[in-house]
Amino acid sequence: METMSLVKLAKSLSDPHRLRILQEIARVQRLACTNLYAFVPISQPSMSQHVKALVDAGLVDSQKEGRHIYLSINPVKLQELNEFLHSLNVSQLPRISTE
Repeated sequence: METMSLVKLAKSLSDPHRLRILQEIARVQRLACTNLYAFVPISQPSMSQHVKALVDAGLVDSQKEGRHIYLSINPVKLQELNEFLHSLNVSQLPRISTE
């Protein structure tokens, strides 16, 4: 996994609201953005900002259908993150560049 991609993923997961949003999307597999307010009671601008961070990091895919935006987990990015985290348990860690 590319270092900058990993940093973006880590930042996107560093907020409790984003973690909760991600959990709810994963739980139901596909969720209308408007339904997130039932689980994360925050303002619309805050919700948009959190969803955007998850989409920009690649963890969440968004699809517009009519007036609604539907969110789903990006399984490829989730698998990349899982593989990186799993690699931390082995003796040969991937080298992360700080440049």
